Amino acid sequence: MKEKIILSSFEYRKTLNKEEKLKLAAYAAKHLITPGETIFLGAGTTVSYIGEEIARHCLNYSLKIWTNNIGLINTWLAKHEKFFTFNFVGIVAGEFSSKNMSIINLTLPMPEIERVIISSPAISSKGLSADNISTQHQVDSLIKRTKEIIIVADGSKIGKTDTYITRSARMVRIDIKKRKKYLLLTTRVQEDQQAFEQNILKLQQMGIETKIL
Repeated sequence: MKEKIILSSFEYRKTLNKEEKLKLAAYAAKHLITPGETIFLGAGTTVSYIGEEIARHCLNYSLKIWTNNIGLINTWLAKHEKFFTFNFVGIVAGEFSSKNMSIINLTLPMPEIERVIISSPAISSKGLSADNISTQHQVDSLIKRTKEIIIVADGSKIGKTDTYITRSARMVRIDIKKRKKYLLLTTRVQEDQQAFEQNILKLQQMGIETKIL
């Protein structure tokens, strides 16, 4: 049981596909963050790396950052306290999840956020999916309050589906018709590249803009 807990820990999961996650984080901080904007950083290890990279690359920015990512807040306090003090607005209310080091069942105090950055353990032509129902509520709450959704997922997540659909392909298309923007930031895979390209094409046909690093 103890080994199972360790293997499912937030810090352990940060080591999985670390090189790809760091590549995504570096690009996001350099190209997707604008001084003065309000952003929401979601839960997940890839978003944690993005938060760390933002603290390094955007040190002189004036940002308003909301998050439900406890792991990221702990890292900011330990390594980037100055950035945290000037740019962090608040953590949303809800229930604590030790699995993801995050707040779930979000209670959001803000009516609208300029853009949200979330990770996804699985994304396919069926939509976004995850292994727990709380993520479904998170994604729904966030999408209602933003015009731009940035999804970060390394190439191993593309074409995969999980237990719970957090945003179906149908809902994604409806969101896009309402002028919400979806951007998928991902990395290339070494194996089965043909299947990867086919899955990317299906996502693009849904209306999701893609950037492959």
